[in-house]
Amino acid sequence: MERDLILTCDAGTTGCKVSLIDAKGEALFSVRRDYPTLYPRPNWAEQDPDMMVDAVLDGIKEILQQVSPQRIACVGLDGTMNGCIPVSAEGKVLHPNIIHSDSRTEAQVQQICKVIDPHDFYRLTGNRPDTHYTLPKMLWFKQNLPDVYARTKWFLNLKDYLYYRLTDRLGFTDYSDASLTAAMDITKWSWSEELLRSLELDVAHMPRMLPGTDIRGKTTRAIYYRTGLITGTPVAIGCGDGCSTARGAGLSDPGSAYAYIGSSGWVSQLLDHPVFDPEERTFNFLDCDGKSYHVIGTVQTSAAAFDWALKNLMGSQEAPIDISRMENMARQIQPGAEGVLFLPTLMGSRSPYWDPNTRGVLMGFSLYHDQRHIARAIYEGVAFALNSCAEVLEQYGEPITSMMLTGGGARSGLWPDILSAVFGLSTKVHKAPGECTSLGAAFVAGVGAGIFSSFEDATRTVKARSTHPVNPAWQKAYAEIYPIYRDIYERVRPLNDRIAQLGEDN
Repeated sequence: MERDLILTCDAGTTGCKVSLIDAKGEALFSVRRDYPTLYPRPNWAEQDPDMMVDAVLDGIKEILQQVSPQRIACVGLDGTMNGCIPVSAEGKVLHPNIIHSDSRTEAQVQQICKVIDPHDFYRLTGNRPDTHYTLPKMLWFKQNLPDVYARTKWFLNLKDYLYYRLTDRLGFTDYSDASLTAAMDITKWSWSEELLRSLELDVAHMPRMLPGTDIRGKTTRAIYYRTGLITGTPVAIGCGDGCSTARGAGLSDPGSAYAYIGSSGWVSQLLDHPVFDPEERTFNFLDCDGKSYHVIGTVQTSAAAFDWALKNLMGSQEAPIDISRMENMARQIQPGAEGVLFLPTLMGSRSPYWDPNTRGVLMGFSLYHDQRHIARAIYEGVAFALNSCAEVLEQYGEPITSMMLTGGGARSGLWPDILSAVFGLSTKVHKAPGECTSLGAAFVAGVGAGIFSSFEDATRTVKARSTHPVNPAWQKAYAEIYPIYRDIYERVRPLNDRIAQLGEDN
């Protein structure tokens, strides 16, 4: 029987998705298993890695009821980035995974900034000093749980621990996850031993780096008994979910980009070099190949801001409106919403402002305006926020040559048209906006297993469900109102700082 399918395991924040993908880039079957996030203290966010593995294995067992295990050519992995799982030499998890959204490490970030200038840190790692990265979490373990630190052999990310459980190969990672620990010299593709030593952290705790396409790992007999997956099936070490999403979006040529519209949003461009923005508004991480770079600007709340407006501004709790009605309302209003503007910074801001005090703004309305104007402004505000990221990428990087839209928001009939006009660039909507991450994991494993000859070969299978050329009239309208949107933040920042201080005083 021909081995013609790739089994992928996408370990996300709220759950995992196990999929079967063929050599044409088609997802044949998918199953999902959810797992909880624990919040034991304010600003803490943890997950049980073994519970996550059990969810993945349950998903594999179920999906193999759909096809013969003999058709599985290889396994592809991806997972959330910026985590921190201390694991013993015997492979035992010593503490729950401190996940990407955890921000307990402010004191450790300040300590890092004392041993290295923040600007030098950005030039070294491609990232700003921040609580969400792995490096300050390692330091937190050393300072707050020294017994755990003493017993730790490896600090791993989520998919690295899953790789170990599938293959018994412990202490490995790929270049993408390694680069978003913020403990890596991003231009030398190696751990920054000087930085780690300056923080009195042991470089021996850092896993060994492999290209994501490495398939020397093979599933064990225990996995066969647990799931039915044939012993010896090749497993690629895989990559972080940001890397796999980019590959699944079809990025292969330098300059190509995609925009993701989910709860958060971002614009990511693939280049052959990192981009060091003098204002440090964007960040970088390596591709799983260890050669290319992903340069990203992130919007903290995109569809999340849209959902908030849908529930709280459009309709009422007793009579809420649905998304299609909101979109129809927005379509009745011309670009620019007749002067109504929306700043979707409802949970602070990452790119381009990096300001936790920033709050949402709805302005420019009068007795003349109604909910249709607000609806239009919501769509446009999210598009403007994504454009503020794209602007920085092009300002200090290279021109964006193509733009694929992904995420749940890409299914909108309106956002793609708005974004093409705001970007000034024709956009395409991915054929399966919600499958990009699993598809990218399949590409990485498929290149390693020889199903695809290269990433360029793999991404040729990516198709668009629709193409949205630039509407010149809309582009002109947005060129007039976007500069006003861009000025809002600086104008209201002093007020937001005062509001934040008021909250602290109370």
